[in-house]
Amino acid sequence: MTSYRPPRNVFLIGLTSFSNDFSNEMVLAIFPAFFTSVLKAGASSLGLVEGLADGAANIIKIYAGRFSDKIQKRKPFMILGYGLSVAIRPVYIFISSVGGVVGIRVTDRIGKGLREAPRDAILSLSTSKEEMGRAFGYHRMLDTLGAILGPLVAYLILRAYPEGFNIVFVVAFIVGLFAVASLILVKDILGSVRKGSLSLDSLAVFPSDFKRYLVALFLLSAGSIPIAVLLLKTQHLGLTLASIPLFYMLYNLSFAGFSVSAGGMSDRIGPRTVMRLGYVILLAGYFVIFFAENTIILALGFLVLGLFPALTDGVARALAAELSPESHRAGAYGFVNATAGFGLMFAGIGGGYIWEHFGSGYALITGVVFVVAGIIVLSTIIANGKEKSAV
Repeated sequence: MTSYRPPRNVFLIGLTSFSNDFSNEMVLAIFPAFFTSVLKAGASSLGLVEGLADGAANIIKIYAGRFSDKIQKRKPFMILGYGLSVAIRPVYIFISSVGGVVGIRVTDRIGKGLREAPRDAILSLSTSKEEMGRAFGYHRMLDTLGAILGPLVAYLILRAYPEGFNIVFVVAFIVGLFAVASLILVKDILGSVRKGSLSLDSLAVFPSDFKRYLVALFLLSAGSIPIAVLLLKTQHLGLTLASIPLFYMLYNLSFAGFSVSAGGMSDRIGPRTVMRLGYVILLAGYFVIFFAENTIILALGFLVLGLFPALTDGVARALAAELSPESHRAGAYGFVNATAGFGLMFAGIGGGYIWEHFGSGYALITGVVFVVAGIIVLSTIIANGKEKSAV
């Protein structure tokens, strides 16, 4: 793949996401250990927290995108969103119940809801259509590089201080401050607006392919069991709590290593084709994790799983840009993020409950059913010229 030189905004937003994910993934990487050793809870509670957090942020995601389109400002939403998420992280120090974690995690995800659609709008409007996939892939790569370092630092802290969860929370907060500070240099970019014409009060302003895409995205997301729940497989093999962040690091390492290449694939053969490949790889990852009976196979499973978000996260946004009008781009991303969030809420609550009460096998099989249904619906979206020759 030819070298990619990102526009200034793409680089700066990538730097912001790098710092924020360094901070956020430190916390998320220790969740399985924190829930097990401190909160004395299991997969059901962990899935509930992740599911409710994603679900509670959905309305924020929709309306943040709509309001951003209406007032034609994106950057203030990013500053508020990142600032809220970072500010709430030290509060974990004072929490000793699942209910308390729900409150913090929901607040954190509200911050995510405020920033994501406006941020993605700036990214899409800062680059050419021909390099849209590379731009989002580059952003996801930097985002995930932070997500590699975060779990690694969390592991080193827990290895030195086995009960040092509070140290992790404080360090995560300090790193997160750099994410907020880096936003100062980002330039707000406005898309063209049709004054007095279309409204984002409903989905009626979007084409039918975009609506089918939302249906497919919900099904695919509903089959995507949270990585925090999947990490509990480490306990089935009798591994130490401190080792859990290392498996999360492997997942993110694979994610980061392939993100830009996935974006390039999207530009060459079309985002729909790349997304389908990504979810097929998710199914393969489920298979490996289900049959893992030793550390090496389990590590391989998380490496395979890391290819899945690399092939879908940035590419999903590129496909949304292709299917939506530029003048309502932030609103479109709001619907995309919200739809995926509702699906992830279902996957978290349902998947965690099934994992704890019926076993990991039943949880993974349920996920497979939803993913297969989503792939079928995704295939009904009319392919562009590139995809016709690739499918």
